[in-house]
Amino acid sequence: MVGGGQPWWRRRRVLALVGGGLVLVGGLTVLLVARQPNGNHPSVAVASPSGAPSVTLQAAAAPGQDPYTGSVAASTPTSTTATATASASTPVNGGGTVDGAAVGLYGGSLHNTSCNVDQLSSFLTTHADKGKAWAGVEGIDPATIPDYLKSLTSALLRVDTRVTNHGFANGAATSFQSVLQAGSAVLVDSHGVPRVRCACGNPLTPPLADAAQPAYAGAAWPGFQPQKVVTVRPADAPTAELVMVDQDSGTYFTRPVGSGGGTDQATTPAATGSGGSHSASASSGASSSSSAGGSAPASSPSSGKSPSAGASSGGASSASHAASSSASHASVSSPAAPLSP
Repeated sequence: MVGGGQPWWRRRRVLALVGGGLVLVGGLTVLLVARQPNGNHPSVAVASPSGAPSVTLQAAAAPGQDPYTGSVAASTPTSTTATATASASTPVNGGGTVDGAAVGLYGGSLHNTSCNVDQLSSFLTTHADKGKAWAGVEGIDPATIPDYLKSLTSALLRVDTRVTNHGFANGAATSFQSVLQAGSAVLVDSHGVPRVRCACGNPLTPPLADAAQPAYAGAAWPGFQPQKVVTVRPADAPTAELVMVDQDSGTYFTRPVGSGGGTDQATTPAATGSGGSHSASASSGASSSSSAGGSAPASSPSSGKSPSAGASSGGASSASHAASSSASHASVSSPAAPLSP
């Protein structure tokens, strides 16, 4: 009894708190997640110390939290499971920090875009409130949105990737940590950093470093493993092209920065030394047998080309965010050869 009234366990407010799934015990916040009506496992399960960073899981085609637009992805994203040919072993199998210019970090479809840049550009320029908030996240003037978007490269994520996602709600930009599923359509800057999620038009920036083990929220997709989530580190210098993997054939191709597929060229990456730097030589038919499965790329190509003016525009914004790109994962050293997807 408390003060001669009802026993504490009969009081409605206490029952409401417990029934709602929130219990405070010794400074810990524990979420008691109810099972779904059909008896399946819960779609969200979080149990962590109070104050642990929350990271939202976002499936490739889902609009997600606080979307700026409807999807501007060119087609429904799918997991990129094709394996590119490589002449050497691939010792790294996911996770860690990966250089933005890594060979095979991104995928796509040869000569096809994964994101409708013109559609996104038109929307942001005709919706001034959203355009202003979007440009503020990217660190650019709203008037330069069309040119900035044209400086980005259309791509598909090939590994689950950690980012800071920025939505739009109540007239202002929002911010939250998230993991984007492999297969997500994105736009990438000249330093290899994802800058736009095409399923919702949201601007992206590098993730914040975690002070504690993150708590993942949202429905996990098959195969999701926290230890295999990748953080993209901006390349030291702007690159003129990205060496990508064709999701259909599993072969490599180059895509010039600031393009959407029209000028793609098939290529065969080759090791240029034992230090882990690589070059990609264009070829008319890079083909060999491919196998299923995947490894996270961790090697950087050296194209030796000067970036285009458009790429430099995207690179300036990328550099402005480099300070916030400290990863929550251990660094991955570069192997001596391109990695197979």
